[in-house]
Amino acid sequence: MILKINKVTVGSHIQIDGILLAMNKGSFRIGNNVRINSDKYKNVIGGDTRTSFVIGKLASLNIGNHVSISNSAFYCANNITIDDFVMIGGNCKIWDSDFHPIDPVMRKTAPNENFKTRPIHIKESAFIGGSTIILKGVTIGKNSVIGAGSVVSRDIPDNQIWAGNPAQFIKNIDL
Repeated sequence: MILKINKVTVGSHIQIDGILLAMNKGSFRIGNNVRINSDKYKNVIGGDTRTSFVIGKLASLNIGNHVSISNSAFYCANNITIDDFVMIGGNCKIWDSDFHPIDPVMRKTAPNENFKTRPIHIKESAFIGGSTIILKGVTIGKNSVIGAGSVVSRDIPDNQIWAGNPAQFIKNIDL
């Protein structure tokens, strides 16, 4: 019901366990065979929040097919693209915005204006470990893995494992 009210384009076979928070003022699309956990009792590894999607005016959030999301928060002021077969662990934060201006004078006079945004792209079959934060302007490569609790502030190539704060290269994935 919340997706319909927010004019979300939804594919077939979507499974939502719990109650979502959705505020869509832009474009929001969810593909086929997507599973979203949104309740503290629906994720055995933790993540005591519900899943939330906030899409600003003129922004676009696109979730591909066969995606799994657990108790995570998405804030989209520009563009977030999640390709097919991506897994997003519990309590992740994916933000394509700074939320507030960097300049201290601007924060005093207009704290919710003139902030920077840049698109995020999570490529096919990536796995984002629980409690990870993905910041604006980042691309996560195809098949790549981000270790739990990481803060990702730069691009991650295909087929690599990264972890830490800030996220750093751990090793290549042999396919």
